[in-house]
Amino acid sequence: MKKYLCAGPLVLLLCLSFACQDKAAVAELEKLKAKETSELKNEVLFRQFHEALDSQDIGRFISFLAPGAVCHGAGPQEDLTAENAAQLLQPFFKAFPDLTHTIEDIYSNGDKVVARILIQGTHKAELMGIPPTGNRVRYYQVSMAQIVDGKIKEGWRITDSLGMMQQLGMELRPKEVKK
Repeated sequence: MKKYLCAGPLVLLLCLSFACQDKAAVAELEKLKAKETSELKNEVLFRQFHEALDSQDIGRFISFLAPGAVCHGAGPQEDLTAENAAQLLQPFFKAFPDLTHTIEDIYSNGDKVVARILIQGTHKAELMGIPPTGNRVRYYQVSMAQIVDGKIKEGWRITDSLGMMQQLGMELRPKEVKK
């Protein structure tokens, strides 16, 4: 009988410890599910943001940006803000009226989303002094955004602008050295 009295509390202790582990495991699982749901929502928002670019609707495009949002490019080009979006995007939309952004790969982690985007369009109007060529261009951009409370707070992009310009017939030559 003594054996059972000693074993009883041990069995109860083991049951309680497994029950506590299950609660911790369930809590961790719920936390992971919430993170996954949030990341998927961010990916959907990022896709919708690029669809707004395809529709060339500046108002819709701006609606995805948080107040004070900025998108940084690589190199010396100007950052894109809600305030200067129309000024920077309109000439591009005019030059490529059939512009499309196709997200080929997308990844998210926490509040950041990263995508590899295929950009295509037909050059039908002047762009940066280049007369319309009728050429269909195809180039890539890698874009990352920080999404906070359902809005893009900050973004970064690296675009194959050289590839695009070469498809428009432009050449890259070294500067002439003055002697």
